[in-house]
Amino acid sequence: MRLNKQFIFASLITLLLGSQWVSAETESSTNNYSTGIPSHNMMMNPMMGMNPMMINPMMGMNPMVMNSMMMGPGMMNMMYPMMGMMNPMLQMMNPMMMSMNPMMQMMTSPVVDGMTRAESLDSMMRMMDPKLFLASMGGTYEQREDDDVPNTLPVGKIPGFPTQSFHNMPPNTVSPGISNEAKKNAFQTMVMMSPLSMRDMLNIMTDKLPLEEGVTWDDAVESMKLRANEVNFKFVGSSPLSKEIEALTDAPSPRIEIFRFCDALVARKILDYMPEFIVFLPCQIALIEDAEGQIWIMTMDWDISWLDFAQNPNSHMSKDLRADAKRIRDDIRYIMEGAASGDL
Repeated sequence: MRLNKQFIFASLITLLLGSQWVSAETESSTNNYSTGIPSHNMMMNPMMGMNPMMINPMMGMNPMVMNSMMMGPGMMNMMYPMMGMMNPMLQMMNPMMMSMNPMMQMMTSPVVDGMTRAESLDSMMRMMDPKLFLASMGGTYEQREDDDVPNTLPVGKIPGFPTQSFHNMPPNTVSPGISNEAKKNAFQTMVMMSPLSMRDMLNIMTDKLPLEEGVTWDDAVESMKLRANEVNFKFVGSSPLSKEIEALTDAPSPRIEIFRFCDALVARKILDYMPEFIVFLPCQIALIEDAEGQIWIMTMDWDISWLDFAQNPNSHMSKDLRADAKRIRDDIRYIMEGAASGDL
């Protein structure tokens, strides 16, 4: 059955925003808040279903944090103007949220199950068009071929969009850390509202190919190393994880092996830009056998073009570094395609 495009688009927005089943009561004199039981009255006013912090930045925050030195008067005074800048955005979202009311009322588990199937996610994510969204916000777009590395970022700018100022960081500068408590609170809150499972999110971040029929494990490994050598991508080691599991458990395990590759010069450039990227290095490609005996080749998908429309200037690498990052990703894909086909 062919789905109506408007239905799919509304489903996608609902999917990404999540359903926030929280009702809040406030008293202007105390800023106290309480959460209640899900109410369908939220559907009558879409702003009622939004995170209360988006309407009052102090609401929904941990009172202990607000009263601590971490949230002193200076920090609180900084937050009010920042949240005030969001008012135009919230007013613009209100009609959109109103149009979603019928969709929100349909959000039962079977519907969400259908929306979050890989095939449905693929279809809905393909319909997202950053150029169309940019135009709807009054922005302009630099016309270019999709495979080209843009001269400057962002390729399209939203007029008046609030973001950070540019920070000219010295090379190889480590950023101040975020506490484990802060990360836990933030991600627990975001995951609570997301209809996507951990499996869904990791699946989105993974590039993978099944080995073609007749291609053996050894064929794939040999093809992988030959292609890596062809593109001057140095093989720096492997970990036959399944053998270690079998040695520890004295039981058979589906085959797993992780292969590591590196372009040292590009790695140095990336670490000069952001030392924290070390947690993703060296580049890894894995062969893994699934429950059906199918062998897959997988890697993390870090496509630098995802940042092309980022409005934050501190997400922008130099054109040379972006070109290097694109080449690395293209080379990894070339290696994986060779392994999947057994091409020697």
